[in-house]
Amino acid sequence: MKKLTITIALLLVVAFAMPTFAQSFSDVPSDHWAYDAINKLVAAGIVEGYPDGEYKGDQNMTRYEMAVMVSRALDNIVAEQEAMAEEMDAMGEGLTTGQAEDVTAIVKSLMEKNTQDSLTDAQAEEVADIVDALTFELKAELKVLGADVDALGKDMAELEAKVDAMDVPQDNIEFGGEFKTIFEVANYGDASEEAATVALWDDGDALDGPDPDEFPAEKRFWQEIGINMNGNLNDAKFNLDIDTINNVFANEDSLNNYGVAPLAQGEQDLQLDSALLTVNYADAVITLGDHADYSVARYFVDEEDVEGVSASLNYLDTDWTFVAGGFGTDSESDIYGVTAEKDMEFGNVTGRLYQARKYYADADDDGVDELYNANVTALGLAVSDVALTDVVTMGGEFAVSNVDSDIDPFVSEDSDYLFNVNAEFAATEELTLTGKAETVGENFVAYAGDLEESNNYNMFNVGAEYVLNENNTITGGYTFVDHDQPEDKSTVEVALDNVYGDFTNNASLSYTMNDTYTDGYNTTVIELGTEYAWNETTTLGAALVNKNEDNDGTNVIKYNYLKGTLDKELADNMTWNTEAKYIMGEVNAAETEGVGNALTTSLTVSF
Repeated sequence: MKKLTITIALLLVVAFAMPTFAQSFSDVPSDHWAYDAINKLVAAGIVEGYPDGEYKGDQNMTRYEMAVMVSRALDNIVAEQEAMAEEMDAMGEGLTTGQAEDVTAIVKSLMEKNTQDSLTDAQAEEVADIVDALTFELKAELKVLGADVDALGKDMAELEAKVDAMDVPQDNIEFGGEFKTIFEVANYGDASEEAATVALWDDGDALDGPDPDEFPAEKRFWQEIGINMNGNLNDAKFNLDIDTINNVFANEDSLNNYGVAPLAQGEQDLQLDSALLTVNYADAVITLGDHADYSVARYFVDEEDVEGVSASLNYLDTDWTFVAGGFGTDSESDIYGVTAEKDMEFGNVTGRLYQARKYYADADDDGVDELYNANVTALGLAVSDVALTDVVTMGGEFAVSNVDSDIDPFVSEDSDYLFNVNAEFAATEELTLTGKAETVGENFVAYAGDLEESNNYNMFNVGAEYVLNENNTITGGYTFVDHDQPEDKSTVEVALDNVYGDFTNNASLSYTMNDTYTDGYNTTVIELGTEYAWNETTTLGAALVNKNEDNDGTNVIKYNYLKGTLDKELADNMTWNTEAKYIMGEVNAAETEGVGNALTTSLTVSF
């Protein structure tokens, strides 16, 4: 009974109390824990106390006494309903559905009007549920007291119908964000080791390519802020992603000035990195801004950061994509083009027509600013998912490139072609075989593509995937490349993916003969990795890369690269990630030693 009494008191105090306090009862001193609550109830006219001037708070109340309190509360609800209805009639608009259609909104409205406090939606809904339950429980007593519960329900239904008829707009904008605070330190060894250590980090099988931004900084403390906003307006939906806003907290020291200038505190204060706006309207999708890792085709533009606009739509059962953009302010290149894709009875057909334009100023160094250009046009037609039988699927593509240029490096107007064909054979449920052949002409230009070589080569590849069991899968392949170099290059690869309890493991070996198309130049890369789900919120990881490039007995580069990770979910919206890296090896024939290590830790909070 005490718990119920407290619940009712909280309900009435939070939802229906008045801000002006009445005189307290003689048995409720000013330091009593319920002093303010009782005075609010009195001020609201919900309780009156006893004739002797006492509240008698330790005495159990009867159902009728409880009904009197609920009845007075219902009177407040009715008054608020009538006020809202009058406001709707007067304005005709301006109320959201959530402000006028249910008791929850009325509870919040009364709270804002009558007290200095506020309620969350969940709290207001809980209060409304208690009101509803008490009204049902005390229906008979309320009727005796003159509270027409049925009429109240009817009035609420009429108010909801009026709101629905007004077609009041919904709250249609949502915001999200991510704050990532990062600290990084690194060591490149002593003065004699620094250059070699940079060369080790710079190898593509250690860090992700030679981008100086990927090198660990000797000291850096910064923050990355990402913001997302999405919503809809009538039939249109939009999404805005602001990828990162950088803010440097302390002076930065990067690579001892190896290609990256140190940054002083505040030099990158809230610097916008990228933003992308996506608008969906009817069957069309329009994107404007930074298209990260945008890809047209391997032979034209593949996984480049493109800034511009693209539009996608379906017309005549064909998916069309149009794009116009460039490679950022530091580039003088633009790209334009269209892709059309259609599902046919025999498979999928894709056509592409793109052009890249590169501009040069004062190319002849005569001191006069003149504008020159080089245009690269690519036209391609591809088919995929062509089922020859139930177990054999094929695909392929034919593309032509054309160069039209006034100056070097494109001084000709030559055209050339690329052609490839691929097949997949499901030999058994466990074994899948693949094959691919590709030939590229001498004058073919892959503008910003990612082909096996720039041009003028023939490549053949065979591969296999064998599922040993539900926990183990083996893959392997052999690639042969015939280029216009003295030697042919070939690569053998084999890998194992394994799941063992809470561990996810992988191991791979790659051996390339005549690497760089040089006789006796061999490269071996061994990779081992594991992830361990320590518990529901913590994941540990480790990876090892061993690489050895040997040119006919002479060392080119060899090293061991070790990485360890710790990912911890601190809360539903908070994660802590730590990565430690260590590399040690030798470069060139002099076998100059290099050793480096780095530690990066970050705290990410999302909302």
